[in-house]
Amino acid sequence: MKNRIGLEKWIFWLLTAIVVMGFGTFFVVMAPSIKEVFEDDYGWLTVIAGLMLLYFALNVLIAVFIYKDASRRKMNPWLWMLAVIYIPNFIGLLLYLFTRRRQHTPVPADPGSNLVKCPHCGNLIHP
Repeated sequence: MKNRIGLEKWIFWLLTAIVVMGFGTFFVVMAPSIKEVFEDDYGWLTVIAGLMLLYFALNVLIAVFIYKDASRRKMNPWLWMLAVIYIPNFIGLLLYLFTRRRQHTPVPADPGSNLVKCPHCGNLIHP
């Protein structure tokens, strides 16, 4: 299992490096024509750069949430981060939120009794 997680981590970082290098190449190719498009008004360029930075920051925050949540629920965090980040339009995030495992924590019915209340239906359970 440990070897498999290492492979998934490697695949995640490899795919991330390929995507980042692709965006970098795209920017280098498009940089000469950016001056022609925006001419003297660089306001739109600032807005577009800000929106791209915001989208990147949102993806990083979602990835951190997925990693911590999947680890806590004893799921494979690297596989879920791979799915959530690279399935577009937040479909991966919705998929994760619908399929993640529920955590069942018993809640004591009364502080002094041995009975436990089911967190879903409220019935008393005898331990």
